[in-house]
Amino acid sequence: MTSDRSDRTEHTVLVTYASARGSTAEIAEFIANRMRDQGLHVRVASVSEDLDPELFEAVVLGSAIHNGAFLPEFVEYTERHGVALRLRPAWLFSVGMGPALRGPLGTPLRHATPPAIAAVRKDMCALGFRSFAGVFQRPDEFRIRLIMWLLGCRVGDQRDWTAIGTWTDSIVSWIDKRLPDTRFPAVTEPDHRR
Repeated sequence: MTSDRSDRTEHTVLVTYASARGSTAEIAEFIANRMRDQGLHVRVASVSEDLDPELFEAVVLGSAIHNGAFLPEFVEYTERHGVALRLRPAWLFSVGMGPALRGPLGTPLRHATPPAIAAVRKDMCALGFRSFAGVFQRPDEFRIRLIMWLLGCRVGDQRDWTAIGTWTDSIVSWIDKRLPDTRFPAVTEPDHRR
């Protein structure tokens, strides 16, 4: 989605993530690029880069989910920068099996938010949370394959790019409507006469 933002306010956004196998990183890049297409200044980085949220007007954070919880490095990042994250608009997303569940056993679990995820969301005072399906490889272990089959989770790329784009657009709209007007000064060539 592109739009002419020449007459609109520009804002800075940090999109930071923890990814186990790359699926979450690709979603973070997609979110960042979609925001850039709408004129926002976006920096996308792994939580391991430890960028300070105080340097940005808004933050979008995401992590892969393992065993019903965010990755440990993601939780450490949110704890280390807890005050900064509570003092600015922040949104949270997860990438895991939940949204991909189908069938009689999986469907009831599809929209459940595990307590560990709810706790991070509450601590951050996140304005929004969205759970996305990821990419699922065929597990080597028969027990895990059986669990996936019983829960109705298919192997392969289950990401819903349309849903991710719609969620991103809602964040951009919130930023445009709610954040105070700021405009970055025009970038000029340095004056070498000084």
